[in-house]
Amino acid sequence: MSDSESVNLLSVKADAELMSAWLGGVNNTEISPKLLFDLQNILRHYADFIVPNKEIKVEYPTEGTPCASVKEDRVMIPVDMLEDGRVDETISAVIHELHHIKLSDKEDYTIGLIYPYAKLFLNSIEINYFGTKMSIYQALQTEGSFTAEEVYFRTLNHKYAPFIYQVFGDLFFVINVIEDVRIDELQPDNLKKYRLKQERLAFAKFEDAFNNGDIDRDSLHGSLLSALFCYKDLGTFPLAEDDNLTKEFIVNCNLPEFYFPNTFKVFGDVAQNHIGGLWKQMKDQTSEEDSAISTFLAEEQAGDDSENGNDTQDIESLDIKKIKASQCPQVDAEFAQQARDVYGEEKFNDLLKAMANKGDNSSEPPTKKVLSNAQWAEIQSFSKLKHVPCREDFTGEDNLAYDTLIYDCYA
Repeated sequence: MSDSESVNLLSVKADAELMSAWLGGVNNTEISPKLLFDLQNILRHYADFIVPNKEIKVEYPTEGTPCASVKEDRVMIPVDMLEDGRVDETISAVIHELHHIKLSDKEDYTIGLIYPYAKLFLNSIEINYFGTKMSIYQALQTEGSFTAEEVYFRTLNHKYAPFIYQVFGDLFFVINVIEDVRIDELQPDNLKKYRLKQERLAFAKFEDAFNNGDIDRDSLHGSLLSALFCYKDLGTFPLAEDDNLTKEFIVNCNLPEFYFPNTFKVFGDVAQNHIGGLWKQMKDQTSEEDSAISTFLAEEQAGDDSENGNDTQDIESLDIKKIKASQCPQVDAEFAQQARDVYGEEKFNDLLKAMANKGDNSSEPPTKKVLSNAQWAEIQSFSKLKHVPCREDFTGEDNLAYDTLIYDCYA
């Protein structure tokens, strides 16, 4: 079943105050095929000078494709924003994605970098697994090993695959928030106006949700969103003011992996409690009976320290202490999903989708809005219009200048 919904953009008023610097009076018009064609060309122009060394595809999605892929050098213009006429915010979103392509690591490489940290956290949380005390990581190993590649490509053949996907998806969320800070601060000054407008609008919604008690700032997603706006100089939050992870430090990291240790040091406790809460939540939603083989494997794994390596030393360097999953706070699953849906990058939505166990009542990922083929064709038809300035000289008379529009059916 498709996870995308084909739409025709309605004639709504365009909020294009900043874009009007390009096209006079556009802020007083409605969304139309011509406006969408102009928007596409402006964004292609931005792509040419933001990422001049790559052939970037900037398109309206006509199928359920990601908004951006560093791996594919492709940016898709988000249709859902344009449904509300939010043209300036659309430009901001695409500029943001272009900077991901310019500065960020490929998604599979990032998952590989996250893997050892995920292992450390999983090894630091104690559980009672079929009557035997062990870490979550050891429990997972009783059901089979897993690799970063299997996580990224969603090819895990593992009893706890949904849990593993969720752990990696949420740690990816942590890194993505910090990477957003880095790449946004590195935008050219003349483009920051779009970002600043979008941030102010987003912060107003965040503040309302926080004041209404809808956001727990002690949770993983609540603390990350609080930190994000603090880094944007909107609000305050202690973790974002930690000397180990200042905005200046983040921006000065030439590569994302340089801020990984400090990020997981600062957000280590909240990430650890979140993972413990996820395990507890998952076990509460499933019923498993002890069996002789399960008990035997659990006892065998508990006595095998070969999987731990130097984890204990690394955990201590991150100031992560051993904890029990039973003592971890309950995860607000609804808010966590909303945070992933609203603030999560489209580029890892496929990874987050894999978290949903089709056999339970977990919420499905949001349906992506894509442009109908008919409207896409209408927008692209403007590329067939050729403007030819003409001039005719008449002996002894005034010269005549005029413009000709040619519709090239073969373009």
